[in-house]
Amino acid sequence: MALFGILMVTLFQLIVIYLLLLIVSFVSSSLRPIIYAAIFFFFLSYVGMTIILPFGKTFMQLFAPLPDPYAKLLIGSVFLFYFSEVIVKHVSEAGYESIATIAHLAVKIAILSLWLPQISALIDTLSKFIIK
Repeated sequence: MALFGILMVTLFQLIVIYLLLLIVSFVSSSLRPIIYAAIFFFFLSYVGMTIILPFGKTFMQLFAPLPDPYAKLLIGSVFLFYFSEVIVKHVSEAGYESIATIAHLAVKIAILSLWLPQISALIDTLSKFIIK
C-alpha cells in the first residue's frame, strides 16, 4: 500500500512539473533556458533523494553477500554513469555539446579512479603469475 502512495505522489509531482513547464512556455524567450535548467536540476535532485537513493540502498542490501568492495563499486559506478547520461543529455539539448562531452569524460575518469585500488591489486596479482 505504501508503494502505491509513493507512486501516486510521484505522479502528482510530475503533473505539477508539467504544469510549471507549460507556464514557463509563456515566459520571454531569454529567460526560458534558465528556468528550464533550474526546474530540471531541482526535479533531478528531488527524484534522486526520494526515489533513487532509497532504491540504491535496497539494491546494495541485495548484494551484501558478495565480496565487499566490488558490489558497492559496481552499483556506484552504474548510478554515477546514469546520472552523467541524464545531465549530459540535458546539456547537449541546450546546445552545449562540447561541455557535455567534457563532463561525461570527467565522470568516466572519476569512475575509473574509484576502481584504481582494485585494478592495481589485479595487475599486481597478474604480474606475480607471469613472473612465476
